[in-house]
Amino acid sequence: MRWVTAGFVGSLLAAALAGCGGTPTPDATATTAGTGDPAYVVARVRTGAQPCGVLGAAGKVWVSNYGDSTLVAIDPVTHAVSPPVNVGVSPCGLAFGGGSIWVENYGDNTLSRVDATTGVVQATVRVGGAPYDVTFAEGAAWVTDYTDGTVSRVDAATNARTVVKVGDTPVGIAHTPGAVWVPLPTSGNLARIDTTTLAVTMVKLAPGIGWTGYDEHDVWVANGTTGTLTRVDGANGTVVATVKVGPKPLDGDVVDGVVWVPDKGGDLYPVDASTNAVGPPVASHSANPFVVAGWDHLLWAVDFAGTDVVAIDPARARG
Repeated sequence: MRWVTAGFVGSLLAAALAGCGGTPTPDATATTAGTGDPAYVVARVRTGAQPCGVLGAAGKVWVSNYGDSTLVAIDPVTHAVSPPVNVGVSPCGLAFGGGSIWVENYGDNTLSRVDATTGVVQATVRVGGAPYDVTFAEGAAWVTDYTDGTVSRVDAATNARTVVKVGDTPVGIAHTPGAVWVPLPTSGNLARIDTTTLAVTMVKLAPGIGWTGYDEHDVWVANGTTGTLTRVDGANGTVVATVKVGPKPLDGDVVDGVVWVPDKGGDLYPVDASTNAVGPPVASHSANPFVVAGWDHLLWAVDFAGTDVVAIDPARARG
């Protein structure tokens, strides 16, 4: 859930932090939108140091705090923040499945499994080197192991790990029915893993790819070198379209038929999921909106350069 150019893709998180300086570790606090925020910013919620991953699931908005090594849950109605749960070191990517929130911990090569109802850590699973992102599909959590060139499949019934070799330095990860998709930035290949056989095939895109948005039909792959977003048919791996978005696109999501792509510069780019048309950028009012996630018709954006998560009404933001 991070994005930079191919020239220093080996240090994506360090690049995302560049220029941020030291970040204080605040108490997690619910707040209203700031006085300088526009009407489409519904709320600004302080969650912890360097919020990194965000996910709407099980009636809550979950946020991993990279700088605090914690996970918190936001009540989407009251914006109250739960007490922090200690997970692994430098957590970021989040997924939901099997009644659990799955948290990849970049700093200690583990995956935390947290009960989505109680917030209790149920298991900690050792995965590969520098885990970058996680998704949940077909009864398992799937984690990209950046330094190992592998994907770890962690079975939700047993917590047992199976290793799938994809090569390169896998970054983001997405799923569509029957497949898990993994961008490989150096080669420019998009790896497709069959969720039943674990067979790996490749779709050729372009060097610099890394982060994904997806729905039940398609995968959208951002490219930090070219500033583009490529739509890939999830059924057959065919490239449908490539469009220009921001110069440094990060980790987006699909909300109500619109693919929202955050850019390291602070803007959000809306892409119509039916026509592939790109709308005017919307200011996120975050210094570094690393990851965005949809929940109940709102768009939640973390500010990896600070301490807040910003809730945005996308319909109002587009006018």
